[in-house]
Amino acid sequence: MKKLLMVAVLVAGFAVCAYAEDASKVARQMTADLQKSGAITAQEASLVTSSVKILVENGATASEAKSVVAQAVKQAKAQGLKGKELSAKVNEAVKARKAQMNEAKKKAKGAQAKAKKDAEARQKALKKKSTKGR
Repeated sequence: MKKLLMVAVLVAGFAVCAYAEDASKVARQMTADLQKSGAITAQEASLVTSSVKILVENGATASEAKSVVAQAVKQAKAQGLKGKELSAKVNEAVKARKAQMNEAKKKAKGAQAKAKKDAEARQKALKKKSTKGR
């Protein structure tokens, strides 16, 4: 039993590491794309990579993460922000998007729980109805 549990923990650990590696890879690719398009400089790329990674880890698609970061960078540059100030603006946008995503997840869970509860109530009603007919 202990061996089985240990194997399960190891498999889960490898899965988490692989997912984290994928998020890092996506973040690097997205920032490289932003840099190639001229949206950000090499210095800014290193500052916003972690923001892209955070979005991807929280369920954003690569294109969604790229869009959020590109828009934040564009707004920051329009305000004349560079370096750490630009990074702070991007982090602010990431936090806002992350909060929106978390709220959407909560609503989805609530709707799912309600649907399950309604289905259980219907099943009870059907059972009750079928037992009365006997």
